[in-house]
Amino acid sequence: MKFQLVVLSGTPGTGKTTVARTLSGIMDVKWVSLGDLVRDKELFLGVDTERGSLIADVDRLIPEIGRLAEEAEGRLIVEGHYAEVTPKDWVEKAIILRTHPKELWRRLAERGWSEGKIRENVQAEILGVCTYNAVEAYGWELVYEVDTTSKTPEETIKEVLEIISGGGDKYRVGRISWLRQLEKEGELEKYF
Repeated sequence: MKFQLVVLSGTPGTGKTTVARTLSGIMDVKWVSLGDLVRDKELFLGVDTERGSLIADVDRLIPEIGRLAEEAEGRLIVEGHYAEVTPKDWVEKAIILRTHPKELWRRLAERGWSEGKIRENVQAEILGVCTYNAVEAYGWELVYEVDTTSKTPEETIKEVLEIISGGGDKYRVGRISWLRQLEKEGELEKYF
């Protein structure tokens, strides 16, 4: 069976879960949160105590994604900040949700995260780590970016659906650069 999976990735706090849940209903396609899957099926090697997170066992996780995709008749939305573990030949599109660092800091603080954990994730967003990982895994042709900073979930979903339907060239990687923007604004040192 040929899989046509939509990978939805991004730094924590960019809106992945909200978008995946809503997209699932609109497209009538199942979705899976990798974080929940790893926890619920105990697909982890241990706990990263410094970050307070599970260390995913990718060798066991990938077959589980495949099993879920088969159950979903080849169509599945895979959501998570490390969703690039999904094999390239299974992926139709990889969409990275991006959020301005100042707004991301606010969202993560609202969740009650420690300053260290917020800083680490905001730095990852500034550097475009999720985008970089997706491009490394899938190549430029499959990866798109959507800025969720000041958008409602409905506006974000509209853009994601545009990408999925094949009209997303304006969302190609390279147009979002928080590093360049913060440097120009003289704000970069606040985050590093």
